[in-house]
Amino acid sequence: MLVHQRPARRETERFGMSAFRNKGFTLIELMVTVAIVAILVVVGIPNLRDAMIRSRLSGQIQEFYGTLSLARSEAIKRGAFITICKSSNGTGCTGNWSDGWIVFVDPNANGAVDGGETILRVFPALPSGDSLNANNNFTNYIAYDRFGMANNVGTFVFCANSDETKARTIAIIRTRPRIVPNTRDIPKKEDGTNIASCENP
Repeated sequence: MLVHQRPARRETERFGMSAFRNKGFTLIELMVTVAIVAILVVVGIPNLRDAMIRSRLSGQIQEFYGTLSLARSEAIKRGAFITICKSSNGTGCTGNWSDGWIVFVDPNANGAVDGGETILRVFPALPSGDSLNANNNFTNYIAYDRFGMANNVGTFVFCANSDETKARTIAIIRTRPRIVPNTRDIPKKEDGTNIASCENP
């Protein structure tokens, strides 16, 4: 018996012409997508930049807080004055706080590295655009005595591009330093008032 095989249906009949249509974006869809991406970039990049600056300043202030804690503990352990001073060369008290700082044993408490005095730690300069400044009480140095007491009270402030609104501060009282909480506003000094500027807190 002859069996007549039914011809196979064409692919276009089985799946429909849509299976072979070229899928893609229309011009309107593409323009809408580009507009959304542009809005996200305009809104997102400044926020990302601010977050990166705040993160960098937080790292710097934590490092300086660690420096203060080191000086205080070494002063108590050694029973001698330990001084932190600004240093642009890593060997003496020169330059600005932004140029770097050193920690050294300062038996005569004169705030200067004299012959025979031991330098304990050397810290490098801050990145370009970032700054560290102190009020007049710590223009050149801060020292801790054998009881762990600071030689004065005052404020250190870290800034990026002289922007007080993103600044971070450390309040120095006689007993212990304190990192002022990040309120996303102009930070406070040791007396609770706002800093005057990044250059002269």
